[in-house]
Amino acid sequence: MSDARRVDQSMAAAASAILADDAVDARLRTRYRQLPVMLHTAGLAATYAYVLSKSSGDDPLGRAYRRIADGIRQHIGRNALITGCGEHSTDRQLLEAMGSCDWTEYARAAATVATLAGWLSRLAEARFRTAPAEKADAQRQTRASGTGDSPQSASSPAEPGVEE
Repeated sequence: MSDARRVDQSMAAAASAILADDAVDARLRTRYRQLPVMLHTAGLAATYAYVLSKSSGDDPLGRAYRRIADGIRQHIGRNALITGCGEHSTDRQLLEAMGSCDWTEYARAAATVATLAGWLSRLAEARFRTAPAEKADAQRQTRASGTGDSPQSASSPAEPGVEE
């Protein structure tokens, strides 16, 4: 059997690595959903600069932006999409390389990153939708084992997506 992978398999794996094992709340889901649209309307360089500007916080949103920026930079470098940008390039080096590359390189990199952003959006949506179901399952298991401290009875499960 061949080790060849389809492009979408590689993109899904890269997007999964960027998302890591972090929980996706409504705010994060919204940001991940906006990324493909932002790439389409503003372009790769402007979107990357925006993501970098938001990546300095130590809150979950800031860390997510940092992982997105790192993921984009590493993906561009690993796949040699822009001349002068390697896998270990800095954010500044990538922005400078985007500004000096020819339009065909830029267009190819933008299309590739847009596909990656689409996968990020899909996986974030899936993780967001499964989180309430997993929480409800854990609550049911806790109640069934008799170790739960929740005043809620087993006959009235928590509403999905509502914090207790």
